[in-house]
Order: sequence, then structure tokens, then C-alpha cells
Amino acid sequence: MIKKVLIGLVLWMVCFSVNAKQSLNILFVNPSVPGEPFWQRVQGITEAAADQFDIRLDVIYGEGNRIIQLAELKKYLSYRATPDYVILINYPGGAEESLKLLEKYGINHITLEETISGPERLAIGNPKEHYKYWLGEVHHDNDQAGYDLAKKLYQQAKTNGHETIYPIAINGHYGTESDIRSNGAKRFFDEVGVVVQQTVYAGWSKEQTLDKTKKLLHRYPKTNLIWCASDLMAMGAITAAASSTSQIVFGGFDWLSDTFELIEHNEMHASVGGHFMMGAWALISVYDHYYGHPFWKDNTELAFDLSVITKENLADYYWIKSAKNWQSIDYKAMSLRGKPKEQYHFSPELLRKSLQK
Repeated sequence: MIKKVLIGLVLWMVCFSVNAKQSLNILFVNPSVPGEPFWQRVQGITEAAADQFDIRLDVIYGEGNRIIQLAELKKYLSYRATPDYVILINYPGGAEESLKLLEKYGINHITLEETISGPERLAIGNPKEHYKYWLGEVHHDNDQAGYDLAKKLYQQAKTNGHETIYPIAINGHYGTESDIRSNGAKRFFDEVGVVVQQTVYAGWSKEQTLDKTKKLLHRYPKTNLIWCASDLMAMGAITAAASSTSQIVFGGFDWLSDTFELIEHNEMHASVGGHFMMGAWALISVYDHYYGHPFWKDNTELAFDLSVITKENLADYYWIKSAKNWQSIDYKAMSLRGKPKEQYHFSPELLRKSLQK
């Protein structure tokens, strides 16, 4: 009897050990502060995906500062169990130190967005080139997205009866991501022979945008199109133009919750989005990597398209504005576990399919 009990205990311990080994632990580094609209959505959807896969997901915050983010990452790795994977953004000016730190701990990691360019990009190289644990980047085409937003706003301004378009552009910060977006917009305006009156930087801030837009409208009273690198800044521009007699079209990026209602009521006219899914898509890809899918062995990037919401297609995506619906997305259907020959086809279109199911 004792022998049977001991055998049973050993078998239980073996099963427990196997299950413990299969419990995946991922650290998600939110580069912003708790509650910031866009990154809170990215985090919430990533958490919803982790719940479906029974993944333990820890979160730390970079507070919008590369020095703070690196310090928080060091603190976490010093005092907590080493995660199986890390998902983070490479901050310009801090990418090399972050990559060296994760390499030191031997942690596989995925970076979000293409945030590094110029000499710093040459220094860090491509994923797996200098840092073998840097599996790859999950990113979207900001240039094309900026182009697409400019095109939709241009078309709307023409529909409103404006023969000549007088745009201004409100950019985020002096950095790769926002510059690529505005360069895409400029590319479109150049194609149709439209001159951007001025491009300014507003640090992703609604308040800065409000102040700068007032000054720009005073300087350029014929303005009838305001292109913004984020929805939050577009909201600042909308407030600033409230007393303007011109019929101005506005657009931004991010699909924030308030954006849906602004588009519904014709206060904002277009928003580019879908990239709030990037944390979940990165999580799905590392889950598959953990279980042997060869994607990150054979690739160094996972690119996906963004979509533009206007009033015409608003109903297809309106449901995603509510956090209670994030759990209803079928993240498991996006996994390629057990499908070694298949590739990822991430896009906002998958959200429409989730809704249909």
C-alpha cells in the first residue's frame, strides 16, 4: 500500500513538473504610463489574449521615458523570476542598452514597431544579427498608413466642395515613428500637387496640439484639412478649430474609444488603426515559438497592415471600442501552433471575422 502511495506521489510530482514547465511566462513592457488611452488598449488586449492561452503576463511601465523604462526592466529582472519572453518597444537612444540587458539574461524577446533608424540602427543591426535572443520585430507600415490617412482626408475635403486643399500636419515627436507617418502624408500630397502649409511637432499631446493649432489657423486661415499623427492630437485640433468658420476635415491614428463617436457625428473624418493588436499578435507568435513553430527561426520581422475607419465602414469596427468585447476576439484561431508550414496574416480584417463568429 505504501509502495502504491509513493508511486502515485512520484507520478503526481512528474505531472506537476511537466505542467509547471508548460506554464508560459511573458513580460510586457508598456512604454507609457498606466491609463494612457492607446497603450492601455494595447495592454488590455494583450492581457485578454494571454488569458485565452493561459499565459502568465506581467506588466511594467516605461512612463514615456527610455531611462525609466530601462531602470524598470533592470529592477524587474533583478528581483523577479526570469520570464520566458519579453515584449517591448526599443526606445530611440536606449535600444542598445535594453538589447544588451536581455542578451545578458538570455531572454528571447520581440520588439514592437520599427522605432530605430540612422546610426543607432546600424549599431544594433537587425534581429539576430548582433543579439541572438532578439527574435524579431512586429510592426506595421507607418509610411503607407500616413499616405492612406492623407488620401481619405483629401477625398473628404473634395466631397465637402473644396476645390483647393490647404493642409497642415501635426506630428508627434522628433522621431522615426511620427516622421515616417508624416512623410507618407507628404508623399500623397506631392502626388496630387498639394503643398502642406506647415508641419509642426506636438509631442503626442492634446494640449500642445490645441495651442499650436490655434496659432496655425491664425497664420493659415484658408486651412481646410488637418492631418494628425494621433487621434488624441486630432481631438486637440478639433477643439482649437471649434470657432473657425472653415469646414475643416480632421484625421489621426489609434482608433481611440472617443474616436468612434467623433466619426459617427462627423467631427472627425478618418482614423488609421489596428495596431493596438500588436501586443496580442506578438504574444501569439511567441506562444507558437515556445511550442516549436519555425516562424521566428526563419524570419526577423512580422509586418501587418493597418486600416482606415471612416463613417462608411465604422459599423464594422465599432464593437472593438468597448473593453468588455476584447475577450470575445478568438485569439486562439490566430495561432499557428501545430501548423509549421503556415504563415501569419495579421490585419484588422481579423477583427471583423471575430465579430462575425
